[in-house]
Amino acid sequence: MAVFERIDHDGVDGIRVGRNNRALNSTCIVYRLGNTVIDTGPPNQWAFVKKFLSEKDVSSILITHHHEDHSGNGGRAGRLTQAPVLVPRSGLKRIQDGFRVSFAQKRMWGKPEAYEAEAVPDDIPLHDGIVLKTLHAPGHSHDMSCYWEPNRGWLFCGDVYIARNTKYFRYDENVHQQIASLAYLLEQDFDTLFCSHRGVLDGAKDHLRSKWEHLTGIRDEARDLFGQGKSSKEITENILGKENLMAFITRGAFSGQNLIESCLSKEHEIAAKRD
Repeated sequence: MAVFERIDHDGVDGIRVGRNNRALNSTCIVYRLGNTVIDTGPPNQWAFVKKFLSEKDVSSILITHHHEDHSGNGGRAGRLTQAPVLVPRSGLKRIQDGFRVSFAQKRMWGKPEAYEAEAVPDDIPLHDGIVLKTLHAPGHSHDMSCYWEPNRGWLFCGDVYIARNTKYFRYDENVHQQIASLAYLLEQDFDTLFCSHRGVLDGAKDHLRSKWEHLTGIRDEARDLFGQGKSSKEITENILGKENLMAFITRGAFSGQNLIESCLSKEHEIAAKRD
């Protein structure tokens, strides 16, 4: 376990924490904007997150979505700093009631605890006139939300991006919602991404547009092959190749076939109806 990177970008700082920063990457970045913290890292990295939070006063803690590598230390962080923990409204119940994770997820990130939190408002006033706007962008999770600073052109995007060329999905991801959310975000005005896994990225619109093109391309190709009578496994191997180490270790909870099966689902009929 280690802090793999310190982030320092134009008044935003942060730390990348996790068990592994190699081919199988389990790291996540905790960002800090003034006295506001965005995400809290995985439970098994609390020692490093605690030290980071203790460096200065914290007035509020924002969570992008309920997944354990982002929300996992929310309860501890709230108790340590006495700051309110604000989470997307659609994820509030899971945060407060707790949620189950697989054995592989526990090994990778630790077991999250249930804790009290509040629903994040649409507008979040910070210091020096900065106001973050909450943008709901489901797909990676039902409660995935981004925090947008329009005056500075910043988007704290959680797991909306991660990579241009997605090779696998979690079992519960929805590709049609992701495509719709990317299109929605591209309508906003920003030029810098603060990604929870890739770090700070300039040329933000190019990155998100490339991912939108990648996912729509996979979806359309998967449908064509399905229409030719191919199975989801055959389509996966045709488009994405053999499953990688992630699928093996997680017993299919993270896999290329999850992505293809999402492409073949009927959700595209309601994709435009964003949560």
